[in-house]
Amino acid sequence: MPNLNSVRGRTLSCFILLIMAALLANIVSFITRLLNSDQSRSLLSVRHPSSKYKLPYPRIPHLILDDELISGRHIFIIGDVHGCLEELEELLQKAKSLRPDGRVLPLFVGDLLSKGPYPVETVRKLQQMEHFAVRGNHDEAVLKQALSLKKDPNYELPSKYAWVRNLSNEDIAYLQELPYTISIPNLNVIIVHAGLVPGISLKEQDLTNMIIMRNLEVMSDGILKPAELTDEGEAWASFWPGPEHVYFGHDARRKLQLHKHATGLDTGCVYGHELTGAFVTKESREILNVQAKEVYKET
Repeated sequence: MPNLNSVRGRTLSCFILLIMAALLANIVSFITRLLNSDQSRSLLSVRHPSSKYKLPYPRIPHLILDDELISGRHIFIIGDVHGCLEELEELLQKAKSLRPDGRVLPLFVGDLLSKGPYPVETVRKLQQMEHFAVRGNHDEAVLKQALSLKKDPNYELPSKYAWVRNLSNEDIAYLQELPYTISIPNLNVIIVHAGLVPGISLKEQDLTNMIIMRNLEVMSDGILKPAELTDEGEAWASFWPGPEHVYFGHDARRKLQLHKHATGLDTGCVYGHELTGAFVTKESREILNVQAKEVYKET
């Protein structure tokens, strides 16, 4: 016959284990909810899956422009500026001359700075005008350098980023808050710097892919693998099924891309080609461009 005290001891041990398991499950659930909440993501630094450094997460990573914000406005989406301020001003003037009511709203596909002649002046110009922009890979690289310098005044900037020392706290804050995407539901439009993987929601898209991908490679199991290089797979935009029309940049080698559900607007102004923009409505897109003043960067 079993010892009564032994039975009671085993029962108590099992009861304690059950309580501990339940507590652990609740703790795991709480942490998961916290990490998945928008509030926590805005407070935490995010590590990009393929990034070597941490950067602050923008408070609004996926910006939505509702009807109230765009009502009566002419949406004008502009390709990679790369500090080519003179060309930007010329393109904006050209756009406004075609919409003389003055209701042009510029939106930028990222890579606002770096490589070109007037990076600091460009970021200051943008902060003085009404516009929206997404974060590009070069904007993110500049942000990394600026924050490194802010953390350590003795940080040695790479020579190509020497100008970053002239950025103000306001300039840095502007770059830090650039979202990764802009959605305009009324126009069925998404703006991203580099690309999107079909079949994945915006919130689940890999942040690094959104600023560096150019191609998609179809793997043996049918999975689409993002690639930065253009010799791996095919242009990601050729896979994009819609229904949203995506406007993007980052791919100067291919220049203007006009796919059924995606438009690439990086036409290589900084390389001596053109700066391109597009007026976008529900029914159409109207492409405008201006010629670069010179070759600022060799390809």
